[in-house]
Amino acid sequence: MESTFEFENYPGKKLIIKQRKGLRTKAIEEKKTNINIDELKGENCEILLDGINIDIVNVTIVPPLNMEVEHDFPFLKIHFELQGSSEYKPKNKRSIPIIIEDGHYNFFYLPEVKGTLEYTSKVRKSLEIVFTEEYIKKIFKDTFGEVSTDFGVALQQKIPFVMFPESQPIPSHLLLIINDIINCSYEKEIKQVYLESKIIEIFSYLFTQIKNKRKKTKSVRLKKEEYEQILKAEELIQKNIQNPPTIVELSKLSGINQHKLKTNFKLVFKEPIFSYLTNIRMEKAKKMLIEEELTIAEISYAVGYKNPQHFTAAFKRKFGYLPSNLKKEYSLKKEV
Repeated sequence: MESTFEFENYPGKKLIIKQRKGLRTKAIEEKKTNINIDELKGENCEILLDGINIDIVNVTIVPPLNMEVEHDFPFLKIHFELQGSSEYKPKNKRSIPIIIEDGHYNFFYLPEVKGTLEYTSKVRKSLEIVFTEEYIKKIFKDTFGEVSTDFGVALQQKIPFVMFPESQPIPSHLLLIINDIINCSYEKEIKQVYLESKIIEIFSYLFTQIKNKRKKTKSVRLKKEEYEQILKAEELIQKNIQNPPTIVELSKLSGINQHKLKTNFKLVFKEPIFSYLTNIRMEKAKKMLIEEELTIAEISYAVGYKNPQHFTAAFKRKFGYLPSNLKKEYSLKKEV
């Protein structure tokens, strides 16, 4: 397995990375590389498990940074862009564009990779998980065909697959797993088992989403106009979680009467509007508790709660622990 990279500013100079066939290894292997060239400085940590390659990237860039990329193997990847942005533009017919924005992620399969990578942010932090078809089939065993749905069909037919047409914000529970992977300090043998369990957690979530997406598509029986009205209402909620529109306002803004709004919203998103709003508030709060140096009162206000005690009670109902406990846990991890 061979990957070739060629920087636009250095024509003729190539970086060639070779991997074992099938990413096979009997024991965990870890390699940290310091990068120091004009346009690119920082550190790359590469962890090889059996059938999986994890890349933890933390670099500064002189943007825009462009490079030609080519892989001589089918490319299966989960890509979390923690900071910065990444854009792949294909130069072949067996690929599709992949754009992953700041704080977003995607899961995709490209039978062939030959194209251009472009990075436009000064700082890039990412977690990238490349794996083999053999590995993914091994972890799901006989249930792979049932759980893989459209992804499984794409693999079988060797056609490109992307989970989301546009990259999605990284959910807070996945962010917790990502932080656990990046900050794992266990010794070699324990680290291998720990990281493999975390990768399986990620796959369990992704394949649940893929399966639910198909179920949702089959179950929703709305006219196109009605469905688009509900998507507009959901977008308005997402953009205004600090001060969300009332049902009356939401009805007017989305162009649908209140009864249909409430009925159809529950049909599409499997929960009432108020429950949906509360859940996205809690997910955003959880992400802020991990990533930002803010007080609980400030986070409470940012997600639409005027009273921090009401926010704390709602957070504990949702997750089973206090926001202060989560904040304390990740403060300690940063110190370590």
